[in-house]
Amino acid sequence: MEPKYNRIKELLREKRIDGVIVSSPENFHYIAGFAAHQHTVSRQPGMAYAVVDAREDVLPRIISMDFEIQAFKERKSPFIIKKYDTWVGVKTWSEITGEVNCQEPAARESSLDVLFASVREMALADKTVGIELSYLPADYWRLLCEKLPEAKFVNVSDLFVYARSVKTPEEIQVFRRLCDVVDKALTEVSKKIEVGVSERELAAVFRGCAIESGFCAPSSWSMFAAGLNGARLGLPGERRIARGDIVKFDGGVNAEFDFYTTDTSRSWIMEGADPLLYKLKDRLYAAQRKMISVAKPGLPMSKLFDAGYSYVKEAFPNYRRGHMGHSISMGPATAESPYISPEETRTLEPGMILAIEAPCYIKNIGGFNIEDMVLITENGAEILTPGAPHYL
Repeated sequence: MEPKYNRIKELLREKRIDGVIVSSPENFHYIAGFAAHQHTVSRQPGMAYAVVDAREDVLPRIISMDFEIQAFKERKSPFIIKKYDTWVGVKTWSEITGEVNCQEPAARESSLDVLFASVREMALADKTVGIELSYLPADYWRLLCEKLPEAKFVNVSDLFVYARSVKTPEEIQVFRRLCDVVDKALTEVSKKIEVGVSERELAAVFRGCAIESGFCAPSSWSMFAAGLNGARLGLPGERRIARGDIVKFDGGVNAEFDFYTTDTSRSWIMEGADPLLYKLKDRLYAAQRKMISVAKPGLPMSKLFDAGYSYVKEAFPNYRRGHMGHSISMGPATAESPYISPEETRTLEPGMILAIEAPCYIKNIGGFNIEDMVLITENGAEILTPGAPHYL
């Protein structure tokens, strides 16, 4: 993917921050346009870094292990790429055969050694530097303060979330592909729903469809719940669908090493349920559709919340809900700021992708969630998951 460090540079300048040390795998990918392998697998800080200077004419530094550095260089990316030494011990063939004498270094240069040298080289050691406090362990934070005592560190975790909330055209295409997989997988699941089928069997259908796409993997937290299981968090189990049950799905797919993720829900009612459950489901569905119909650039998110929330409460006065959806971009989190809540003053912008939802959970009976991925366009909103049926 295209690197998006220029977007971060703009936000750094707006916030009067001189530079940023990027430590998390997802934000490394956002900056660089590609993922670092072991960094992503382990989620440990120090496996890879990006250092971005707010100045337009200073190229970002990408720091990677010796075992991966060649893969980075072959991407021909606009970065200064630096390596650190590891235990892997990559050698040339001549060194392996002994034709060339291999002189081992007196000391290995760690990722932190290269990071601190890069910060100093970029003249950021005594400047205001952003770090991701929501990702870094406390001991890493203390080490940064110890090794760069003159730097003024500020938390920029929210800055990345803000940047990621408006997608580029390339990112929108990624979401279209992901949502298409979800649509097709949930459509197949809907054909299998009948009394006697287990949650686990439905999950297997969904996961199989996602994997067959060859493009993504099912989210590990994706939930199929039958009956009372729909009113609580849990993974698919052996509970089987019974007459009158609500069958709820909540989950999605991930673009694996590209991090982009989805969040979609469907709630289906089996024959024989209390007639009031059908009425509640219809009201929730209509509320969600009402929100989508009014969504457009410039609308405050608090107003979007009210459009759905107040509509449900007109028919069910005891309905309570803290938010009616959220932004979504890169994992591991699915729900990201801004939330569609009564407190959110941010307005909708073209390029935002939101999970717009109308949930309701009923203890000892089950749960509903009516949720779709929605793209905010120049003059309205487009549902990205239109194919999977909301009704059997």
